[in-house]
Amino acid sequence: MRLLIVSGMLGSGKTSAIIGIAGILSGKGMRIAVIENEIGSVGIDGEVLERNGMTVRELKGGCICCTMRTGMIDTLRTIGSLIDPDMTIIEPTGIADPKHIVGAVDGVTGLNISSVYTIIIVDAERILKIRNMFERPLRNQLSIADLVLINKIDTVSGEEAEEIGSYIRSLSYNGPIMNTRADSGTNIEKVAELIM
Repeated sequence: MRLLIVSGMLGSGKTSAIIGIAGILSGKGMRIAVIENEIGSVGIDGEVLERNGMTVRELKGGCICCTMRTGMIDTLRTIGSLIDPDMTIIEPTGIADPKHIVGAVDGVTGLNISSVYTIIIVDAERILKIRNMFERPLRNQLSIADLVLINKIDTVSGEEAEEIGSYIRSLSYNGPIMNTRADSGTNIEKVAELIM
């Protein structure tokens, strides 16, 4: 099983991106499962994902990269034995550090993880306004990112998009950056191609 971690701050468009990516991969014959980490008691995103035909397992009450590590590993084992997906997509909470998720599954007995790919989604509409408040968690997320999506690109000017890209680079990220609009599917096909 391959893992795809889709991380980003609350409201950045993670669920829309997951729906688009999973839909494309499913259309190409891949079996997809989703693990969603909800801090609250109501899993709205899980309901949306299930309505879009995905197998969803929710982990509630804590962060999967720290307090719920065992729950995540058990869930991955269960998904592996019951569904045997080609890819499991993990959507952690907005503050989660994907590095801890990767570390948690590395070398665990009973988990057959062939690869891990990490996407970080940045909200173009808000990032320049809140960057000082979230710079440290974003820097942590970017340190393990394979791809950064600047989402909601339709909400900013070309000049602001360039400023966002420069800001991401200033946080020591040197990998690919792609502008997207996940709610309408803009460039999501290209994202799916990169991770196939």
